[in-house]
Amino acid sequence: MNAENKVKTLSMNFSSFILFLFRLFLYLSVIILIFIHPGISVSFDRIGIMQWFVIIPVMAIIAFLNVSGENLLKKYLCALAALIILSFIACGLNPDFFILFTAGLISFFFSMMLFHKKELPFHSSWVKITALEPFFLAWITLRLLALSRSGEEIAGESVILTQFILIWTIAVFLLHSAVIYLCLYPNSRAKAWQEAAVFSGVSIVFLTLVLAVLPADFVRNMVNENLVTERVPQRIQSSDAERGIPQRGNGRRTLPLEEGGQGELRGVSEHEWPGSGNGDGSEESRQYLVKIVVSEREPVYMGDSFRGQLDPVEGFLISPQETVNQITGQRNFVTWFYADREYNLNRRRYEIYSLSTLRQKYFPWRPYSADPVILNENAGPLRYIHQVVSDIHNNDPLMLVNNPTRYFTEQEKSNLAGYLDVPLSHEDKKVFEDYLNYALDLWKKNREEIISSDRYLSHVFSGLYGRAGNEYLETIIALLTSFFEYQYNLAYDDNYSIAALKDFLLFTKDGDCVEFSNTLALLGRLAGIPSRVVTGYLAAESLQTPAHLDGLSVLRSRIPFLQQFPFDNLFMVTNAHSHSWTQFYIPSYGWLDFEATSFAIPPVGMGDLNNWDVVIPILDENRTFSSLRKFPWQAVGRTALTLLIAAVILAYVLRYGREFILYLGAQKGNYRRRARCLYLHLLARLAADSHPIKPASKTAHEYAELFTGKNELFKPFADIYSELRWREFNNNDEINERILLLKQEYQTIINSTRKRGLLHAVKRIFNLRGLAYL
Repeated sequence: MNAENKVKTLSMNFSSFILFLFRLFLYLSVIILIFIHPGISVSFDRIGIMQWFVIIPVMAIIAFLNVSGENLLKKYLCALAALIILSFIACGLNPDFFILFTAGLISFFFSMMLFHKKELPFHSSWVKITALEPFFLAWITLRLLALSRSGEEIAGESVILTQFILIWTIAVFLLHSAVIYLCLYPNSRAKAWQEAAVFSGVSIVFLTLVLAVLPADFVRNMVNENLVTERVPQRIQSSDAERGIPQRGNGRRTLPLEEGGQGELRGVSEHEWPGSGNGDGSEESRQYLVKIVVSEREPVYMGDSFRGQLDPVEGFLISPQETVNQITGQRNFVTWFYADREYNLNRRRYEIYSLSTLRQKYFPWRPYSADPVILNENAGPLRYIHQVVSDIHNNDPLMLVNNPTRYFTEQEKSNLAGYLDVPLSHEDKKVFEDYLNYALDLWKKNREEIISSDRYLSHVFSGLYGRAGNEYLETIIALLTSFFEYQYNLAYDDNYSIAALKDFLLFTKDGDCVEFSNTLALLGRLAGIPSRVVTGYLAAESLQTPAHLDGLSVLRSRIPFLQQFPFDNLFMVTNAHSHSWTQFYIPSYGWLDFEATSFAIPPVGMGDLNNWDVVIPILDENRTFSSLRKFPWQAVGRTALTLLIAAVILAYVLRYGREFILYLGAQKGNYRRRARCLYLHLLARLAADSHPIKPASKTAHEYAELFTGKNELFKPFADIYSELRWREFNNNDEINERILLLKQEYQTIINSTRKRGLLHAVKRIFNLRGLAYL
C-alpha cells in the first residue's frame, strides 16, 4: 500500500471513529433525558440498565471494531457470546432474555450496516433500513415533550427543559440523519464535511432564533372551569335483568347497604377543594368526590396496594415482590405492560378509565397495561386521566369456585408458598385456628338451613357441582357465612394489626372493611387457601345513590371527556368508597376478589353511606383556574408537513432546473464551458440511475475507476473531456469535432449504463442523488 492510500485509509478510519462516537453520543443524550425529566419516573432495574446502558452500547462497539478476513467469523462469535452472557446476567433464562437478546442483535447489525456494510452476512441493500434510526430518537424526544404537559406541577418544573427538548428533537433528527448519510456514502465525506459545517452553522443560528422567540410558557394550557349546577335529567336505564346488575340475593354481592338512601347532592367551590368527610357517623358526615370510573362492567375493585406479606404483629403488609405495588405511583414514559406470565381462564379484557383527583393509579385485577397519566384540561380537580386495561373474571367468584376438580400444579405451589405463610405466635395462631374450626363446624351443622334461607347461596348451589360437594368452595363459604352475626360499619381506621383482628373476632364483632378482609385472608391461609388483602376503591352500581347519579349528570354535562361514554358506564367514587377486600387464589382462575362484608349485618343510620351527602366541586365560571395554554400540536403538525412538502418540491425543482440549465449550457457558448456542462449533466444522470457519486477530490479519469467492469467505457469520455478542458485549440473545426465526439461518448455511456425495467425508470424520475453535485 503506497503512502497516498495509507493516508486515505487513516482519514476514512478517523472519520468513521468520529461518526461512531457522535452517533453514540446522540443515543445516550436522548436516553439520559428520561432520567432528568420531572414528569417521568422510570424504574431502571437491572434489566433496564443492562439493556439501554450496557448491551446496546457494547454490541455497537463490538460491531464497530475493524476486523476482516478470517477474523470476521471470530467477530461474529465474540458478539454472540457477549450478547448471550450479558442477557443471562441481566435476567437469567426467562422471557425477558429474548427481549434483551433481540435489542443487542439489532444494535450489532445496525452498527455493522453503517460502518462495515461490505462484511455483512446478507445482501447490502438491507443497509437502507438504518434510515429509521433518526425517527426512533426523534420519537423519544417528542414523547418527552408531550409528557411535559401531564400536569400543572410537571409543566412548571419542565418549562426550560421542554424548550430544550423541542430544539434538541430537531437537532437530533438532523444530526443523526447526517451521520447515517455519511456512514452509508463514505466516498462523499470530503465534500460532505465542508457542507456539514455550513449546515451546522446555519442550523445553530436558526435554532437560536427559535429559542429566543419561543415564549417561556408555551407548553402551558388554558383550563377554563365553568361547571355550574343545573337541573339534572332523570337517569334512564334498562331493567336490571337486561343490564345484568348484580343484586344482593340474586347476583354477585358487593357491599350490604340498605336501599333508599336520603343523601343530597352538595357542592364546594373549587377554591376550597379538596375536602374530606369527617367519617364520625354524625349528621355532618359528607362523602367527597375522588374520581369518576368508566367501565362496561361492575363492580370494579380498583387496588393500589396488594398485601401478601404477613407480619406476626403488624398484620398484612404490602408485598415488595408484587409488580403492581411498584407501578401504581410511578409516572411512566410509555405504556406499561404487566411482564409476569400468568394464565387465567374465563377472563375478559376491559378498558377502565378514571377521571381522578389523584395521580395514583388503581388497577382492577388482573392488570394488563397502563397508559401514562395525562392531564385533563377541562375538569378542575378531576385533572388526571388514567387508562388501564385488565383481564377481569366475568362471573361471580363463588360460581367460578363451584367446580369439584381443584388442584394446584407444582409450579403454583412453589409460586404461592408465601401466600400460605402464617408466621404468628403460638397463642395468636391458636385463636384463629379455633375460630376456623368453629366456622367449619357451624357450616357442616347448618349447611342446608343456611343455603335454603339465602337466595344468593341457593343460586350458587343450584348446579350439579354444588350438590356433589366441593371442599374448596364450601371452605370459602363457611368462612364468609361465619360473619353473619358481625356488624359492618364504614369507619376506615387503617389498623391491620393482629391484635385488632383478634379484638374484632372475639370481642367487638364490629368492624370496617379492614377487619373483615384481613381476618378472612388470615383464616383462608390457615385453611390452606392462598390469600392476600387488597386496598383501594370500589366502584359499584349498589353504591350509586340518587345524589351520586345527579352529580354524575352535572359533571358529565360540563366535561367533554365524559360525554364520549354512555351514562350507564359511569360510576362516581368518593372517599367513602375507599375499601379493603380479600383475594383468594383459585386454581385455573388465579386471584379472585371476595367480599366478606356482604355477609355481615349492613350499616344502619348514618353508618350507611347511602345517607351521606355527596359533595362535588363547583367550578367558578368567572375564574381562570391556571394560566395554561394548550400546545398547538395540530398547527405545528400542519406547519411541519407544509415545510416538508415545500422542501420536497424545492428539491425536485433544483434537480430538474439544474439539469435543464446544464443541458442548455452544453449547446452554446465557450467550448470549455460546453464540455463542463455536458460532464456535469452526465454525472447527474448517472447519479439518478443509482450509479456512484463522484467525490469532489477525484478527476474524471479517477471517477472512471469507480465503474466496476465499465471503467473502459467511461475512459474515452474522460480523455476527450480533459483535452477540451485543458488543451488550447486554434482550429474551430477541431473543437467542433471534439465536442461532437464528447456528445457521442456521452450518449454511449447513458445507453450502456441505463438500468432496464419499469421500476428503475420510476427510480430515475424521483431519485435526488444528483443534488450531491450542487
